[in-house]
Amino acid sequence: ALLLATPLAAQEYIVTDGPLSDVDFYQLVACAATPGQGCNGPLVQWNRAVVAVTFAPIPVTYPVENARELDRALDRAVTQIRSATPNLNLRRVPKYAPADIVIHLQDIKEGDAIAGTGYPDLDGTPIGAAQVQIFWDSNLDLTEAAIVFAADIPIDQLGPIMIEELTQAMGLMTDIRNPYYNTRSVFSEDSNSVAKLGVQDRIA
Repeated sequence: ALLLATPLAAQEYIVTDGPLSDVDFYQLVACAATPGQGCNGPLVQWNRAVVAVTFAPIPVTYPVENARELDRALDRAVTQIRSATPNLNLRRVPKYAPADIVIHLQDIKEGDAIAGTGYPDLDGTPIGAAQVQIFWDSNLDLTEAAIVFAADIPIDQLGPIMIEELTQAMGLMTDIRNPYYNTRSVFSEDSNSVAKLGVQDRIA
């Protein structure tokens, strides 16, 4: 099974208004549930001793400064997620090492088609700024994930987008469209300014 972040196979974001309870927030990002209603997707999670993440080989044509900032941003994102989820051993491994989550930096711009990831349902899909795809098994345990970054993302947005995409690769795939969360959550649909997990992000 697969779920695409942009566009989602089910629902990309949920529109709400004002602060949500912790339960409603969790169910929204975890299974696309509108507050007060049931899930619209499966609840999936990593269930293994170590979840490894790394970069795929980076094209020589990818902007050097963006690649360097994403390298730093990955370390920051791993640290944040590990601090929020002590039972999940998310670990960065060297390039070319086997990994559960592989990050692809592609020399493409917004609207261009993703290519060369090796995932048939991801390659050929138009990209926004970035896109994540996750896979799970019949037990709803995540098995692998791929994240793709375009080359024309403003450098000041790379950190916020990295923490959002890597957090979504934990199985929390639905964004929230709600002005209250524009400065409070990495899941905000309308903001790329939140560089740290918010209080409810960490709870989720």
